[in-house]
Amino acid sequence: MAFKHPEILFFLFLIIIPIIIHLFSFRKYKKVYFHNLQIIKNIQIEQNSTKSKLKELLILLSRICFITFLVLTFAQPYIPHKQTEQQSPNRHVAIYIDNSFSTQSESSEGIILDVEKKRAQQIIDASPSETAFFLLTNDEKPSDFYPRTQEDIRDEITRISPSPHSVKISDIYKKIQTCGTKNNCPIQWHILSDLQQNTSNFNEIANDSAISITLHPIAALSTNNISIDSCFFESNYHIPGKLEKLTVSLSNNSDETVANLPVKLFIDDSLRAISNATIKAHSQTKVSVEYETKKTGFINGRLEIEDYPILYDNTYYFSYTSESEIAILDIYEKDYNSHIEALCKNQDKFSITRQQISKLDYSQIQDYQVLILDGLQTVPTGLINEVEKMSQIGKTIVCIPSENIDIESYNNFLAYFGRQRFSAKDTSRTNIQSFEINDGLLKSVFEKNDNNTTYPTIFIHYKSESQQNNALITLQDNQPFLWQAAKMQNTLFAFSSPLTTKSGTFVSSPLFMCLYNILLYNSSSDEIQTTLGNSSEIFIKKINDDHALHIENKEKNIDVIPQYRTNPLTAKTIIHPMQQINTAGNFKITQDDKQIRGISYNYDRRESELSYFTADEISDKLQGKCNIVNQTDDIAETIKEIQLGTDLWRYFLLASIFFILLEICVIMFYDKIFSSKIETKNTSENLWK
Repeated sequence: MAFKHPEILFFLFLIIIPIIIHLFSFRKYKKVYFHNLQIIKNIQIEQNSTKSKLKELLILLSRICFITFLVLTFAQPYIPHKQTEQQSPNRHVAIYIDNSFSTQSESSEGIILDVEKKRAQQIIDASPSETAFFLLTNDEKPSDFYPRTQEDIRDEITRISPSPHSVKISDIYKKIQTCGTKNNCPIQWHILSDLQQNTSNFNEIANDSAISITLHPIAALSTNNISIDSCFFESNYHIPGKLEKLTVSLSNNSDETVANLPVKLFIDDSLRAISNATIKAHSQTKVSVEYETKKTGFINGRLEIEDYPILYDNTYYFSYTSESEIAILDIYEKDYNSHIEALCKNQDKFSITRQQISKLDYSQIQDYQVLILDGLQTVPTGLINEVEKMSQIGKTIVCIPSENIDIESYNNFLAYFGRQRFSAKDTSRTNIQSFEINDGLLKSVFEKNDNNTTYPTIFIHYKSESQQNNALITLQDNQPFLWQAAKMQNTLFAFSSPLTTKSGTFVSSPLFMCLYNILLYNSSSDEIQTTLGNSSEIFIKKINDDHALHIENKEKNIDVIPQYRTNPLTAKTIIHPMQQINTAGNFKITQDDKQIRGISYNYDRRESELSYFTADEISDKLQGKCNIVNQTDDIAETIKEIQLGTDLWRYFLLASIFFILLEICVIMFYDKIFSSKIETKNTSENLWK
């Protein structure tokens, strides 16, 4: 038991007054005329009687108890709640209102967010007027860490609207800890949420005696939902006129199978393709959408489905860059490879420049996207150094050995990309045994990998000392014929055999088309979308640090200046708009009013997973160290009990009234009852005589 006003207990010293009265028996005497000595005998009996002393003790006890319980009543005793420490007079209350998109669902009392706001107001009403409040939502604000008054927080609650940001409960807990540390006070934390499973990571919350937790779960009614989760391209190179294949991932968060759901693809606001998807209940599926565009530069796309009542995950935005042509530098020893020339001939996608190694201008290498080491006998140290310098820019490098090479110089070059090494030339006849048909570079060459297909024969190849799991094409002796390696932003595609008719039949087989895909490979490609609130790491060739970057969408009237920095390891620009952008869509990255990139933002898809914890499950995760306020509870009384404990002053007031009535009864009726017994006794004695 504790007291709200323990200073009142000082008045318990008043119990000394009835004790003094009892000890000194202060009373007024009056004259009584009598004609019989019997009354003196009765008085003497009364004074010497044990029952007379008992009367005085009863009166004394009644007065002491009356004063004691009356003082305790004004001290307002209470029993603190088992999860709430009430000893601190500076206790603060933190209210977290989950305003994520999932709280737009219906509950038995209405829209979940509206119910949360109503309950938050009831928590404020149940709190003492001097209580300081923290108000936290999914939107991060500087004011989150500063306590506010009741009136301030009431106004702010009414202005809360749905937020596109999805925040884990452990992150909110860290903010609560920061609030308590900054203000040096314990905190009563009220959580008003639908307890969505993907954000309610209560198991990651550490026990903190300064924070007591109260859950206000608002259960959502069962709702069906179909969502577009993500999309990705089959290949990372985009050129005009090329058939693009976009894979779309969808989820069905309902109990029913959805058949023939139209998935619409828009490119620059024009409908370009429609695919139908069938998704089983509580499962995911992927559907392919194919289209072709002749536009170059920045391309904006979006995917749409129709699904009700949840709408925020029905649209998915993406953007990418389509290159007009790819600049290729073919570095050869004496003669360039005629097969490569035939492969690229009449291809508007490629702009090929050929330079002999002895006349190579190293300063121009950075102007090309693809470098072909075309049958070099020796890889010069200067070329190796130049490739290392370009690792932050991102180049595609194709290494084709000659029939006679300086193995040591090649190994010095290959060492930059990994552990693969050439050991010796092998002139024994062998065949290509297998290739990774699922790899994007080879997938478009064959529709399927048929075991009866006759693969090219290789007459000359260089064996490898160490084998890594990066071979795209493998020979019969399990030696790699073509492998892929990467270092920072550079990507290497290395052949172990010269690409000539003398070295094998590879150049005359359909498999030779994989080189065409390699030349299209973009090693500096970026993510085609990002999630609101997250940073993006994208490749921007030139940035003037003296002028600010802008992220713009004129249709949505959005123009923000993001934080950005360059990653020294990847040479990519990390852009973070913080929480300045709250609307999904396609945006432009501009500098000096000129678009330098496109970027797309989507709502967090975690909100689409409509699975929830029950209050009992959360209580188990916290090992019972939390209070739970159910929807059927009287929230005002429950919160008051949690914050102020169980009040006892009413019981003490009743006790004080009982003892004052007891004193009155003893004074008024005790003598009459005792006198009647005396008379009865005297009558009996006279009759006996």
